[in-house]
Amino acid sequence: MCNCSEHESSGSLAKMSAASVEPAMNPQVPLSRHISFSDDESGEQDVKIPVPPFPPFKLCRLDFREGCYQINFKPTFGFVSFEGTLRVDRSAPDGGPDNLIVSGDLYSRLPVIKPNPPLPPVISKDEEEGEGSGLTSLAASLSAVDEPLIPLPIRRPVIPIFPRSRYSSYLRVTSVSAPIRVPITAKCELTIVAEQFNYTQPLAGQFKGTFPATPSRTVTMKLSKVPAPFPFSLTGGPFYEGRLFENGVDKGSVTLAWVSKFFRRATLEIDTLVGAVRPALVPDGAGGTEFFDTIFARTGWQLNVVQDQLNVPVPAGVVPTNCWSSADLHALMTSVRNPATNLDAEWHVHMIVVPAKLGCSRGIMYDTIGVPREGCASFSDDGYPVSDSSNFGLAANKKQRDVPRAFLRSATHELTHTLNQIHQEQETAADNSIMTTTPSVADVLGGPATGEPGVFPDQIKLAHNTNVRHHLNHMPDPVIRPGGWPFASWFPTGAPQAADRHDFDASELALTVTAATDRVALGQPLDLTWTMTNNSGVSLRAPNDVSIEALFGSITVTDGEGRERPVRPYVILCEHAKLAELEAGQSVTASAKVFWSTSGFAFEKPGRYRVDVAVSWSAQGVMVGVQSGIDVFVDYPTSATDNHQANLVMHADVGKWVALGGEAYHLGEACRRLQALSQTAAPAGARAASVAGDGAPAPSVIDGFADMLPDRAKLARLRPDLAADTGGRAGRTPARAAPPARKRAAKAKKRGRKG
Repeated sequence: MCNCSEHESSGSLAKMSAASVEPAMNPQVPLSRHISFSDDESGEQDVKIPVPPFPPFKLCRLDFREGCYQINFKPTFGFVSFEGTLRVDRSAPDGGPDNLIVSGDLYSRLPVIKPNPPLPPVISKDEEEGEGSGLTSLAASLSAVDEPLIPLPIRRPVIPIFPRSRYSSYLRVTSVSAPIRVPITAKCELTIVAEQFNYTQPLAGQFKGTFPATPSRTVTMKLSKVPAPFPFSLTGGPFYEGRLFENGVDKGSVTLAWVSKFFRRATLEIDTLVGAVRPALVPDGAGGTEFFDTIFARTGWQLNVVQDQLNVPVPAGVVPTNCWSSADLHALMTSVRNPATNLDAEWHVHMIVVPAKLGCSRGIMYDTIGVPREGCASFSDDGYPVSDSSNFGLAANKKQRDVPRAFLRSATHELTHTLNQIHQEQETAADNSIMTTTPSVADVLGGPATGEPGVFPDQIKLAHNTNVRHHLNHMPDPVIRPGGWPFASWFPTGAPQAADRHDFDASELALTVTAATDRVALGQPLDLTWTMTNNSGVSLRAPNDVSIEALFGSITVTDGEGRERPVRPYVILCEHAKLAELEAGQSVTASAKVFWSTSGFAFEKPGRYRVDVAVSWSAQGVMVGVQSGIDVFVDYPTSATDNHQANLVMHADVGKWVALGGEAYHLGEACRRLQALSQTAAPAGARAASVAGDGAPAPSVIDGFADMLPDRAKLARLRPDLAADTGGRAGRTPARAAPPARKRAAKAKKRGRKG
């Protein structure tokens, strides 16, 4: 999490220390940057415009104001038309000399009988600042307008949201022309030039599609301002219509309607467990208050905060004031989220607040609950142990519930993770902003050893820095929206490394990668460990946690044909992570079970693989790091049992079970499959007879699950429906390498690992 909050007014984004730092790596998606704006004219063109000196000229009041526009494009030929949003950003600190960034997204629309443009989503006139649900579908809008018997309130359009499956392309606008005046015989036209990147939808069951590396085409829109038709006339903003051209050829009609001063909109649903305290409003230093919605409003988002369930019951078998296991928290979030949520009609994030205790973690984000990035958690009774930073000041060793400003910032950090944003220690540099980790924010404010009381938390900035603001407002919809791309999948990590990353020499900082074995059976998890050691003879600033959950570490698996697959963290647990002093001779170690992630299974078929580990961070705006790897061979199945075991475990629910550290009893299919796996264990004599050519025992799938099989007693208590289905073996407890108490202790130690 991060802490950020200087007492700022909502009028402009704070000039943060890292605002001018360029990202260390460019995202692997198209992304609009600042552009030129001809005639040096701002958006509000109807004020303070000089009278032209000679009658042959006329004024153009094009009013290309900041905010979100609904765009509709109807090609001259074909049955499919397109609709979407265009974001005109005139407040970005990185807006360039003309202070303008414009981006857009298009969605395909099958032909229906309706006017052009279609009726947009609508909202009550007095609900602009905090939107309710409104009517978001075309069917509902048409029904509401045509219903003569029920009087309706005056409604106005809102930022439209479209189904993920209809996403078509991203628009990277490269120039805008809006003349102040033209000859009396000429048109007052708004001209927008955009590079269009056509999107390839992901395969069924996956979430990450692809954009081409270069534009699919360049289009030019020539638009005239006309009176806005109903209901767009209710917004009070401009409406344009015109034609879209490609290489000078007219391709069809286009309309552009201003709908909101914000760029994007979303809903945050907050549920709170019994005994926990949710984040509260805090003073903004100017007589008002700060909360999630005001923080995001300053970024340019319209965030609707729903304070939903209070006193959510504690799950059976869980002690809520202890550290939560990833599996228990994932099960809770799965059970309490709103089942009616439709991510194709609403950008919706679910947050659960639980107590926990000091030293566990201030928050966590899951890459998937059901789909990518729809949920996160915040821990009200964890907080600010001095073991994380000596610069926590008056917040030192206090619970989050007792430090409201830092608590709100921390929870906002997790919320922003769900919108696919990473730490600034990885991308730019640690600063006083939301997406810098909490310990790093304290260190930025207090310096290496000062930490004067009153600096942290009073002066943390409750705002995103320029870099994150740019991503939130201008990255393509699929990358940002909940239920879209998996976490951090836009960020170039892994091997081979990008050309702009600078690696340490092994004599300075070395990374050693080891595995329990260099041979695994098809379907067997690989236990991987890596250690980063300072060999330089001097202290170096480096991550104190190199695990993939802390986001500084990354794993990439490459098959024999050169195809790469990242192993992404399923649980984002980064609250203790920061850049810290790694003394000469010291090491930092992390480990992972390489098996499954939201990218799929690491080893999908037999053969030779390369497993690479990279640890990366930003040093003064420059990407640096270390990398190393090992070769692994995945055995070919040699028996029906081998095939059966592989078939049992190569299922997404079993993958989630492993990614959550085991004991995820809410994953019924995983329980069933792992029970069946435990029944396939060969007798000791048979295993001894099964050897490889070198005399070593052949690897077996069940070897990789020895410490992760369901516990019979827990299964009987938590899932009696499954415990009875054991094929006559319910009375036998599967072999386990360690009892649950030892496993919990090992997990707690891993969560609290320091560099």
